[in-house]
Amino acid sequence: MARPFRGRRGATTTLLTVLLCALGAAGPVGPASAAPAQPRFLITAGTASLGISVLRVNDDATLTPVPGSPFPTGFGVLSLVASADGRTVYVPHAGDFGVSGYRLADNGTLTAIPGATVTLGGPPTSARLSPDGTTLFVVVGGFPGHVESFTVAPSGALAPTGVPQVAVDGVSAVGMAGVDPSGRFLRVATYIGDTVSNFAIGPNATLTPLPTETVKFGPVAPGYTPDGRFLYVSNEFGFDVSGYAIGDDGTLVPTPGSPYPTGGVPHGAVATTDGSRLYVPNAVGSSIAGFAVGRDGALTPLPGSPYPAPAGTMPGQVALDPDGRHLYLVDVLTAQITTRVHTYDIGPDGALAHTGRAPVDTGVFMSDGPVVVLTH
Repeated sequence: MARPFRGRRGATTTLLTVLLCALGAAGPVGPASAAPAQPRFLITAGTASLGISVLRVNDDATLTPVPGSPFPTGFGVLSLVASADGRTVYVPHAGDFGVSGYRLADNGTLTAIPGATVTLGGPPTSARLSPDGTTLFVVVGGFPGHVESFTVAPSGALAPTGVPQVAVDGVSAVGMAGVDPSGRFLRVATYIGDTVSNFAIGPNATLTPLPTETVKFGPVAPGYTPDGRFLYVSNEFGFDVSGYAIGDDGTLVPTPGSPYPTGGVPHGAVATTDGSRLYVPNAVGSSIAGFAVGRDGALTPLPGSPYPAPAGTMPGQVALDPDGRHLYLVDVLTAQITTRVHTYDIGPDGALAHTGRAPVDTGVFMSDGPVVVLTH
């Protein structure tokens, strides 16, 4: 933030009078120009293409590929996370047991951060930052898997916290993590184990196990309402999404009517900034399910839900514009090979309508898992 100019004290009355007269002769001074808005980007990783795509989000919600995109990274990216200001990006790449950090420039280019590449003892499948951005939690797949943590320096460099690893319950070869908006709890959905492991986050990123929740088949990508009151877990093999109310002690209680059918194979759940609606892409079923979120966390289908996706696509993730009027759908796979992004308008009642714009090619292949971030 720019600092206001502070004039020197002790100027003579005569000089001040001369300056005021000069300003008056020049006419009234117009309002100060507003600071330019920070550029916004849609970032998507390719699980099978060793790349990270960056698209500029224009003022009219159109997307433009950034020159040089996609930017190289390791193989097997199943997760992508960005800092709150959108300037630091981390991806775990399971193919070489690594995690890499990048700095996002104003022009959208990604540059590797010195000291932000680490190697783990197994394939990392998920990475999540604490809300304050000071700790990175990484889930390492295995039988069972475990969670490791790293301190994030102001530069973005990573260093082990020194906190002992904690095991993830069940068969967690592909564990997907989520950190509550409060920063007090870490949860890991085990895709094969059909459980959600819960941990309390203590001082210095210590993790204390809480009771494990058994969920339906193929749970992925835990998603929260921004107020941290509710958690939603997509069940890929159950064709539905499970809802939970989060207690003050971090325990999970199923919301009324849970689980809720989505009309296809769900691939993650994203809530609007006000927490009133939830959108879930159906990878099989080629659609997007939309729900109204009740005061008790119960989900009610929005008018016209599920909303069809373009032909030849397999919806993987959605990103919601904070303006509440636009939704971006990112494919897992497409008939055109590389991942495409499709734009939808959000109506006053939450219903989705495709804008009719041509999809934008990300240049990456197979965007599986929570690998999409929209910077603010």
